[in-house]
This record gives sequence, C-alpha cells and structure tokens, in this order.
Amino acid sequence: MKKKTVAIIPAFNEEKTISAVINNLKSYVDRVIVVDDFSTDKTYKIAIKSNAITLRNKKNLGPDKSIEVGLKKAKKLKYEFILTFDADDQHPHSKIPFFLNLLYKDKADIVIGNREKFPRFSEYFFSYYSNFKIGVPDPINGFKAFKNKIISKIGYFDSYNSLTSQILFNSYKNNYKIKNIKIKVKKRIDSPRIGGVIKANYKVLRSLILTIVKNI
Repeated sequence: MKKKTVAIIPAFNEEKTISAVINNLKSYVDRVIVVDDFSTDKTYKIAIKSNAITLRNKKNLGPDKSIEVGLKKAKKLKYEFILTFDADDQHPHSKIPFFLNLLYKDKADIVIGNREKFPRFSEYFFSYYSNFKIGVPDPINGFKAFKNKIISKIGYFDSYNSLTSQILFNSYKNNYKIKNIKIKVKKRIDSPRIGGVIKANYKVLRSLILTIVKNI
C-alpha cells in the first residue's frame, strides 16, 4: 500500500540515467517529482517525457535546495511520505519497500541508507562524526525516506549546503526516530556530479565543518 507517497529526485546533468530511475520508482510510489538543478543536458526534457512532475531551478542550487523545492511541491500536493533518491541510478530500488514499511508501521520517522564503503576519504570523517553525534553512519546518502509532517517541525535547509545531512541532525534534535538500513550501491556510469577528487573532498569537508559548528 503506497499511502500517498512521493519520490523526490534532485537531478543535475543525468540524462543517461534519469528515465530508468523514474520508471523504477513508479512501482513503489504514487508520483515522482524531479527537480532539475539547471542541467545543461537533456535531463529536464527526459524527465517530462517520463511523466514525472518536473520542476527546474533558475540556477544551480545544489542538492539541499533542490530537495527543498521538491518538498514544497509535495506539501502543496499533500503527500504524507517522502522518498528522496539520487538520479544517477546507483541506489538499489529493491530496498524501497523496507524503507517505506518502517514509516507506514510507525517504526521510524526517517530512514536512511547506509553504504558499506565510501568513495572519498572525507566521507569517512563525516561518517565518524555523524555516527558519534546522532547514530547515523552515512549522513550524506541521498537515499532517504521520511514522514512529511516532520518538515513542518524541523524546517527546511539552511544556506550552507549540508549535502542533505541537515534533515537528520534536525530530526535528532527534535527526538524523531531515525533508522539506518544497509545498502549496496552500483558504480556510476560516468563521473560524479559533485566534482573531481579535490573538489568533492573539499565540499564534503566544508559541509562537515559547518555541520559541527551548527551542532556544538
């Protein structure tokens, strides 16, 4: 039973995978919202053709603000449950029922995937801090599910780009139940959108430092 569930996909230059991701998600949720983050390829057009609710940012805003755009749309449409999913087709969609059932059965307020290993050294530092602070070992994983009602309590994202981790820290502060589920991810078919080694590690470490400062 889907129980008024919507998937939100933040997407930036993912024309090779976005159609497959949308079509896979349709089996598990009522609707799919794609927030195109000012892509320069055909991501936006392909999402429309794939019958997703497709929104487009007027400039590149990053994952936090793209998800926020999707959340505001989901609120207007009165969806009860939210699934966030990356557009690169790395996440195992077969795990979606496990995520959603924890919400449907009220065993969790927010569920997040936990990868076995990380592609960047900076993510291990973030993992160590987050696991110690709130019991979440993979805070920047884009595969999350949560009850929409928690957003009205914890608010949307700040401007510092938490790589979507802020929702977890704010949920923890408000005593919401967080569950981790181990997942295996597929290898990307091209280069990651977060940038090369130096740029990506910089973004993760910057987000980690700002997260630490905000949660002192």
